[in-house]
Formats: sequence, structure tokens, C-alpha cells
Amino acid sequence: MPSRPGPITSAPARRGRWRLALLLPLLIATACGDDDDAAEPDATAAATSAPSDEGAATTTAAVEETNATTAATTEDTTGATTEDTATGGSAPAGERANEPGAACIGSGDGSGEPIVIGQIQTDESAAAGFPELSEGATACFEAINETGGIDGRPIDFRPCNDAADPVEGESCARDLIDAGAVAVLGGICFSCFSAPVVDILGQAGVPYVGGLPVLPNEYTQENFYPITNAGGSAALFANTAYIINTAETEGIEPTVVEVYAAVGEADPTLENKITELGGTYVARIGFDPAAADLSSIAQQAIDEGANFISVQTDGPNTVKLVTSLRSQGYEGEIVILGTAADPQSIEGMGAASEGVFVAAFFENLGTGTSPDAVKFQADMEAVGADAEKALAATGYAGAFVTAEALFGAGEDVTSESFLEALSGIEELQPLFGGRLSASNANDDFPRTYYFTAYGNTITDGEITPTGEVFDFYTGEAIS
Repeated sequence: MPSRPGPITSAPARRGRWRLALLLPLLIATACGDDDDAAEPDATAAATSAPSDEGAATTTAAVEETNATTAATTEDTTGATTEDTATGGSAPAGERANEPGAACIGSGDGSGEPIVIGQIQTDESAAAGFPELSEGATACFEAINETGGIDGRPIDFRPCNDAADPVEGESCARDLIDAGAVAVLGGICFSCFSAPVVDILGQAGVPYVGGLPVLPNEYTQENFYPITNAGGSAALFANTAYIINTAETEGIEPTVVEVYAAVGEADPTLENKITELGGTYVARIGFDPAAADLSSIAQQAIDEGANFISVQTDGPNTVKLVTSLRSQGYEGEIVILGTAADPQSIEGMGAASEGVFVAAFFENLGTGTSPDAVKFQADMEAVGADAEKALAATGYAGAFVTAEALFGAGEDVTSESFLEALSGIEELQPLFGGRLSASNANDDFPRTYYFTAYGNTITDGEITPTGEVFDFYTGEAIS
């Protein structure tokens, strides 16, 4: 099995533009990470992860007990408990609930004035839909409200489906501004960047938080705070790290073909990085994402003679390409995106998936057994949602970070106080293992707080960790 990506010493190249309106080369596959280094769940968490035959009602009761227990006992880094903060004011953002399994827990009695938090993202449309992002956020906010809210103030969560329509997206933005939203969560929002949705929110002073950027220029767009992920270009950084390291381990020169859904202009990040680090970038091959058969595209990639093929598209088209590549005799390395490594896609690839590389930004929250994973799974089940959907934990994580900033915003919660608290988040523990910090941001990713990736390969139909986690921006191992 190829080894984990190692250090990349050269400075990352500046990325070009990458337009994508239908398929999503994002690398945020929350269900595909490494859970091996997670702590063992405690007795309460273990009970929550094994619901009895009574079904959802039992699981709901278990998570309510878990939430209440953690709210009563979790200590922040200053020594005050979360219950203490309900009467004395919350600790700075990121310090209030800083133990494994302590994500999405409220404080107070829930009787205060609601805080409006919106969301604009594509739950469903004629092209595609990702409702698990909204479901994940809902699960987090409901768990907070069930345990008292934000120092007694419930969260009034208002998700709005843009339906991949810029007109609908703009309408969502204006409605949420009128509703007094303190912040608007993102997700996969097809209209948010192509239309002036983010700018409209910014003009009203309402931050757009936690969306999944695709185009490189979106990372630097004012008023956008990706926070927990980095999306398309990050996937290409992570894939570059794997390719370079694997080639060095095998003693070969890396030659790379990139296959992508040709909707708009391509992102040259992979080409730039492979070339910069001494590899040979052979070709970029675009295809029509609506095509029923991609065997000719697979053959074109094979004919280029590269020893690595990077596939950048969604699950169904990844299935077509990977199975075609293997059935047509390709024996080299295949690198895919995390969002294409969901259980259905892996099953669809069958034996062709063996040895395929995929990186992820989170540990395995969907099926893991750590306290964080167990809490997440129980919160998802409590709202009737599927924890194993690839992007559910991304929605949950974005909501958790948003809530922690709300706790740190003080008694007068405004967009301004929220952003001040958000910018103070350091070493947030639950879900992130202390690796999410405002200080991680840099010139290329000025409002992205999380740069951790997990290297994995598919083995016997399962995502298997290949080694330590690494920084997708630098390629360096994270201890």
C-alpha cells in the first residue's frame, strides 16, 4: 500500500480560476477519515452508539442524556464549566466546550430571545442536491436548543434552498437579512458565488460562514469564512502531496493525467503544483458530466501513459471512470475526491475501487466510535437524519463552530460581536482535535481555519487510513 503523503517543502503555487456549476470537486468527505487515533468512548457514549430495539426514541433519549451529562461536567480551558457560563457569561470562543464529545451542547434554560441563524445552500435542484449539509446543521442546533440554547437563547435556524438558481439565492439572502440573521451558514451553494449572494450579505454586515468553496478566488472573497474546510483547491493540494510522496517511495517520476468535469474553466492548481515539485503534468482531459458512457474518456487518459490519474468529479461519474479505467487495463494509481468516496460510490466501483486513494478533512464521524463520532451520530439520529452521508458532518461542524462563536459574542449578540468571537477561535477540540484556529489562516486562505487532511485508500470496499494526518497546504505531517 502506498505510504502517507510526506512533507512538501516548496511554497504552494497561486491558483487560477476554476468554474464548476454542476459537479463538485470538493474534498470534505466527513465519512472517509481516520478514526484510529481517536480516544475510546466513555460509558455514556458507548450506550448512545448502541441503540436498543426500541429504535429512534431510545437513541434520542440517550443523546439527551449525553448532552445533559456533558453540559454539566465539561470544563473549559479556564476551569469554568459550561453551566457556569450560563450565569457568568461564556468563555472566549473555542474555550467553552473543549473536550471530546462536547460539540453542540447548550447552556441556560432556553427562555431567552431567539438568535436567528440562516443558511443558503442547494438542498435540492434539477441538477443536484445535498440536504445532508442542512440536516447536519439542524442536528447541531437542535442539540444545543435541547440543552438550553446559547446562554439561554434558542437558535432560530432558517435554512433556505437556493435550488441552484441565482434568483432564488438572492431572494434567500434578502429574506434572511430582513429576518435579522446574525450570520448565514453556507454549504454547497451553486448561486452564492456566481450571483452576488455573498456580497449582498456583506453589504448588510451579515457574514457567510462555513460554505464549501470551489473556485480559487472564492477563498479570498470578502465576507466569506470557510472555517472548517477548503474545497476544490484543497483537494488538489492533498492529491499532489500523495502523488509526490508515493512516487518518491516507489522510486519513479510522477506523470499525471487530470480528468475533470468540463463545466467552465479548469483550475490549474494540480498542474502548477506537480510541475513545481518536479513531476510531469501530462494532460488535462475534460468530459461532459451528463454523458452516459465515459469509457472513451478513460481510454484517452490511459493512452497518455501516465502513472497517476487524478479523477475530479462526483460519485456517479467517478464510478464510471474508475471502473472503465480498470476494465480497460489501467494499472497505475488512481486518486479521487472525498465526496466521491461515499458508500454507494465505493459499492458501485466494486473491485475497481481497490487501492484508490482518497483524502478527507475529518476523522470518521459517520461510523466512528470516538466520543465526537458517537455524539454526532446520536444528534443526527435524534432529528431523523443519516449520519453516514458524506457531507453531513461538514454541516454539523460548521454549525458547531458558529455556535461556539455565538457563545463568545457576549450578551449583545450581533454580526459584529459574532465575527470578533469567530476570529478569536483557537485550538477548538471537539471534532477537530485542537487543529482549528483562526491563526491558521494565510494569504492564500485568509479565512480558512482548518488545514488538516487524512490520507486513506480503499481496501476491501472500506476506507482505510494510510498513515498520519497531514497539512493539505504544505503536505507536512501533523503530529
